[in-house]
Amino acid sequence: MLFKGALAIFVVTIVIGILNGLDIWDPPKTMILTHVHAGTLGWITLAVVACAMAMFGGGADEMSVATGRRISMASLLTVPVYVAAFATTNGILRPIAGTLLLITIVWLLIWVGGRYRVSGKSTAQLALYLSVVSLTIGAILGVLLGLFIANGSLPGLSTETATALAGAHPAAMLIGYLILAGVAVSHWVLDGGQGIVGRLVAWALFVAGVIANIAFIFDLVDALAPVFSGLQVVAIITYIVHMWSRIKPTTWAGGGASNFGRVAVVGLVVGIGLLVYVVQLFTSGQLDPETGTGPVGVLIAFDHSMFIGVMTNALFAAVGRLSSTSPATNRLVLLAVNLGVLLFLIGLISDSAILKRIGTPIMGLALLLAIVTYWQGLGQSRPATT
Repeated sequence: MLFKGALAIFVVTIVIGILNGLDIWDPPKTMILTHVHAGTLGWITLAVVACAMAMFGGGADEMSVATGRRISMASLLTVPVYVAAFATTNGILRPIAGTLLLITIVWLLIWVGGRYRVSGKSTAQLALYLSVVSLTIGAILGVLLGLFIANGSLPGLSTETATALAGAHPAAMLIGYLILAGVAVSHWVLDGGQGIVGRLVAWALFVAGVIANIAFIFDLVDALAPVFSGLQVVAIITYIVHMWSRIKPTTWAGGGASNFGRVAVVGLVVGIGLLVYVVQLFTSGQLDPETGTGPVGVLIAFDHSMFIGVMTNALFAAVGRLSSTSPATNRLVLLAVNLGVLLFLIGLISDSAILKRIGTPIMGLALLLAIVTYWQGLGQSRPATT
């Protein structure tokens, strides 16, 4: 149910993205925010919840299983309501819906924390646990941002403090949550094994995310950017070395849906590289996301490298574990989605409208094909090779 719900909401993101990427429609800000949150929450977070249930549900007692089901149902109810709030209002209903979702996320955190303590404590489980902690931090900041937009202030806080807290939300989600979630799911689907190295990577990325949150909240980006970005670079390079036996060229032949996970690992390198570049542009004053000055396309490219290049690839590998989708369809989706996103990213970085318009429909139509086929294949018996 979680994967199917995630795939259904993903359609909203894709349709808005296709129309915007082809320059057919210039969406208002409410629709841009709907596009973003239908992707990060509707598709990615619902699917991450599904992965959490799969990772931590094995061997659970009857009470834990029942609680997991309740959390799943709460997620399926609160996420669509919150996404709809972005499309319909800038007022107080948005933070109210966000608070309901925050309660669900805290409930998920408590459940995952409890299950982690009695689990095998694998690298994937640790990374997912820490990603849910980061998600909770991002969700709190998201509710504060909604309150700030609705009221123009936060009770008991100065305007500067309120603005800093609200503005830290995107960084918490992108730098703290998504990178860790990408490591967790890719490690899980590729069976990355045990060992101290993977766990150190997870902790390093978590600490980097916390430092990034502190940097944005307390206006210390110039001072702390080299710390959190440098820590992430070292962590991802270490992760590539750690995962090399699973992603080296000889492992791709006949890899099936697992190849989505391999692309996700490669996507982490691209994403971190773009993040370092974005941070350098921001600290040097060449890029200001709030005013839209500077090479904003690089920032949007970083967002999509994480949303599609890392998380969507990793989650398609996870869905492939449960789906009866044919190997040929998996290969077609893998090639088309990643060719499309590559052209799209190059178009954004180089400010080439032509490349962006070519990459958008390739990526979007391939994603829609994936949604239809994976939806149909979920719950059916898988063929011997997927």
